[in-house]
This record gives sequence, structure tokens and C-alpha cells, in this order.
Amino acid sequence: FTVHACAWARASDRRTALGRQGMAADDRSRSEAARQRRQDQLQRWLGSETDRTGLEARGERSAGGGGGGGGGGGQRARVRFAQGAVFMAACSAGDRDEVSALLRQGADINHANIDGLTALHQACIDENAEMVQFLVENGSEVNRADNEGWTPLHAAASCGFLQIAKFLIEHGALVGVVNSEGELPLDVATDEAMEKLLKAEIKKQGVDVESARQEEERVMLQDAMAVLAGRSTLSPHPIMGATALHVAAAKGYTEVMKVLLQCHQDVDSRDTDGWTPLHAAAHWGQEEACTLLVENMCDMGAVNNVGQTPLDVADENLVDTLEELQKKQNLVSFCPCGLTLCLLGPLLRLSLGYITFSRSS
Repeated sequence: FTVHACAWARASDRRTALGRQGMAADDRSRSEAARQRRQDQLQRWLGSETDRTGLEARGERSAGGGGGGGGGGGQRARVRFAQGAVFMAACSAGDRDEVSALLRQGADINHANIDGLTALHQACIDENAEMVQFLVENGSEVNRADNEGWTPLHAAASCGFLQIAKFLIEHGALVGVVNSEGELPLDVATDEAMEKLLKAEIKKQGVDVESARQEEERVMLQDAMAVLAGRSTLSPHPIMGATALHVAAAKGYTEVMKVLLQCHQDVDSRDTDGWTPLHAAAHWGQEEACTLLVENMCDMGAVNNVGQTPLDVADENLVDTLEELQKKQNLVSFCPCGLTLCLLGPLLRLSLGYITFSRSS
């Protein structure tokens, strides 16, 4: 589940960037959201070690050329950076001679930065067709995904770089790969020509679009069933602290959630920002996920690290629903035997729950 939780690793940034946008978007809003996430990611790249390395390297070339003492000084300055960062900077600068030299010295052509971006991703974003060709012909992985599941083809499609997209497809790029939001390259395409190219390739490759978009949910359900059967274990994301239940709730994967709850996942587990699964479901507009969590007696008054309840961060279209769910949860009565009478929905539900009596209302 750590793999699935990688989608959560940038959630703190996206919460502000995406505002109160729901996950069930149409093609237009899906594309707009994708471009916003990419912009956020590129903004983080500015000022990063890779970016600073590139600026310093370009400054050295313009200031001192390649002569004796100046060259030695340049070498001493460069060794402060990891080889991967130097390689990424050289690719970004379009310096093929430097890139070739670094590859001969053992640089990893598929080195990724903190966001999972490789040099090929960056060349696609920069519309550097020559560098794209050079990297692919020298072994760069055309289907390598970054931390948010974006492949180089996603990047080219979102930027509208048609010739680069064609080249990637001709060299094995898959049009049926989805990112962490369940988006195909087609979903993030920005113009008609790109859409036409990708639709034609989807037909040629025989890709079932809807099936591809649902692949992550199927994999998560399969993994959850393995946990329930005792063949696997659950662990939160090592950095963000998010659980599989956070991810499933944010994406509205209710069948996955049901299995996870059978595995006794803590319905009020918190990530490092103090967000519970209900915060996630509410924020990303997942009504069914919210209802399921409330039925399982989640703490609707839980506050995150900045004092916000799920209602405070909820999608505006879910506010009324959450208020109604809160009223119904308040009607729940607890028997001494632990039998919970959940007055939720049209029918009276009897459920045996793992109730935490110390929760605050």
C-alpha cells in the first residue's frame, strides 16, 4: 500500500492548489486539474538542487570557459552536488556533450529527483525534442512514472507537444497507463490534435479506456483482499503517514474501504498533517465514502494539525450531507453489550462495532 499512498505524498500541496475540487471530474476539469498539479510540481523544481546545479554550471561556462585553473575551480564547485543532480542539470541545459560524458562516467540515465521526475520527463516538459530523442536512444525508460504516476507521455500530452508525443509512442510509450488520479495521457491532453493522436493510438493498441482508469482501484482491492486473507500486511506511508484507508477514501474506492475496515483499519487514523480518512473523503467530494466512514463511527469532530474538522475542509457540495450525517450519528445510542444502533439511512442498521467510547463529540 506504500505504492498507492505515494499519491498522498503530495496531498498537502494539492489541497491548497486544487481547493475544493471533487475527484469525479469531467474531461475538461480533469485536464485543468492535471495541469494545475503539474504546475505545482514544476514550481517545486525551481530552486531545487537540480535547478541550482544547472544555474551554477551555466555560470561557470559563461565566466571561465574550460581553461586550466578556472576549470579546476569549476570541478571543485560541481562535486558539491550528487551526480544525479548534475546529470539532470546538464540535460535541462541541453548540453549533450556533458550528458554523454556523465553517462560514460556511470550516471544513471533514469535518475529521478525528489518528485520522481527523470531527465526524460524534464526534456518533454521543456519541449526539447533533441534531448528527448537523445535520451530515448540511449536507454531512458519511456514509461517511467514520477511520484504522481505521470509518464513522459502524460507530460508531453499535457503540454500539447505533438511531435514529442508521436516520438514517444513510436518508441514504446503506452497510451493506456494511468497516473495516480486515474488519468490517461488522453485525459490531460490540451488540444484537438493531441486528442486525435492519442485516440487513434488507443484504438490501435486496443486499450479499454474505462478499464484502464479503474486499474488502480482493482489493484488496491486485490491487495486489501490479500490483507484480509492474512497473506499481506498494512503499513502507513513512511513520510506522510497516510494509510490505505486515507487513499481509498480520497478517491471514493468504497469497495476497497469496506475490505480495509474488515481488516480493522483505524477509521480515525491520522497522517502527519492530522487528516483522518473523513477529512480526505470530505475534501475531495466523496459522498459515499463519507457515509461509509460515518456508518463505521468515525469521529466527525476530529481536528487536524491546524484545528480543522472534516466539515471545515469539505467540498462545498458535501456540506449539507455532512451536517445531516452528523445529526444522525448524534442519535446513535450505545448498549452495554457493545451493540450499536446506527440510525443512518432509511433502515435501522444493527452493527457490531469496535467502538471507542473516549471519542469527543
